Amino acid sequence: MIKAIIFDLDDTLYDQKSPFSAALTQKTQLRFSPAELAELFNRFRDFTDRTFHQVTAKELTLEGWQTARLRYTLTDLVPETITTDWAIQFEIAYQKALSKIDLFAGLAPALEQLSHCFQIGIITNGPAKIQRQKLHQLQIERYVHPDNIFISDELDLAKPDPSIFTTWAHQVGIRANQAAYVGDNALLDMTSAKHAGWQTFWFNHRRQSQVQPAVIPDQIIETPAELSDLLMALVQAAAV
Repeated sequence: MIKAIIFDLDDTLYDQKSPFSAALTQKTQLRFSPAELAELFNRFRDFTDRTFHQVTAKELTLEGWQTARLRYTLTDLVPETITTDWAIQFEIAYQKALSKIDLFAGLAPALEQLSHCFQIGIITNGPAKIQRQKLHQLQIERYVHPDNIFISDELDLAKPDPSIFTTWAHQVGIRANQAAYVGDNALLDMTSAKHAGWQTFWFNHRRQSQVQPAVIPDQIIETPAELSDLLMALVQAAAV
């Protein structure tokens, strides 16, 4: 029986492509087709998810990592040379756009209902200050106790290490099979949470058919409406 539902942050609770696209358009003065923006964002997220543990492990500085991320994302697609200064300017524009993010449609009332029936948590990779600013903008404190928010930068643990999940469960006092993780990344979220013994809900709203989890998720959801419906169904089941 599920007692806790834990969420990834980026591109799971909000649409991360929107602030990325706004910053990119502003800093390049170029116009991209929807397909080009989707490809660029996929590269941006791929690098972020695969490599942020190197910042946590102090193998890369945050600024060096951010510059490398943009070079990886924009290679052969943007004429500007990606210098550290340009990367900093992009990050400033990106952080400004992130200050306007909202929860996916329908998610706020679902989280409100969940918070009365389940332990709610967050497990996210990323710089602590930036991730906490996003969570505050999304008003996550209305639904999640501060002790239940795990940010890799504050723990010296990062996904895909399953121990970040087992540590969360131990702190809250639940067994692994009583926790369910909601995330958008097939490998970083689904595989690592399943290796910790958790149930997994794959929020595959980007329809990433070419990247599949190494394990079978317990649920696959492809739209924000489907995610809200699933969460409300869990609320109704808990009330029986």
